[in-house]
Amino acid sequence: MLETLYKTRTPEVGKSECYELSLKALPGTSPRCYAFREDHGWWDEGTKTFIHHVTTIDTAEEGVTFEEAQAMYVKARMNRAQSGFVHSFAPDYYGDKPYEYQLLAIEAPR
Repeated sequence: MLETLYKTRTPEVGKSECYELSLKALPGTSPRCYAFREDHGWWDEGTKTFIHHVTTIDTAEEGVTFEEAQAMYVKARMNRAQSGFVHSFAPDYYGDKPYEYQLLAIEAPR
């Protein structure tokens, strides 16, 4: 699973602030283990460069079950949506478009 979250539906790649969430299987693990990762990117006006910073790498070393990694992914996705990153772009693996777009619904805090 891979998706990039933006605050705008029309982001400028390499300019717009974003969060990239990914969930992947760790190679060579038996039983199969998974990793969740969250990266943060933003434009730095001072240096005129796009900064890409790994803000969270949970589980990359030890790996967790798919269910545990998926729960981390869902929680991070909800947290980012609540902070305004509601425009989701994910690769369109099976279609003819470059990406799939989704507007994320924000759940009210309980």
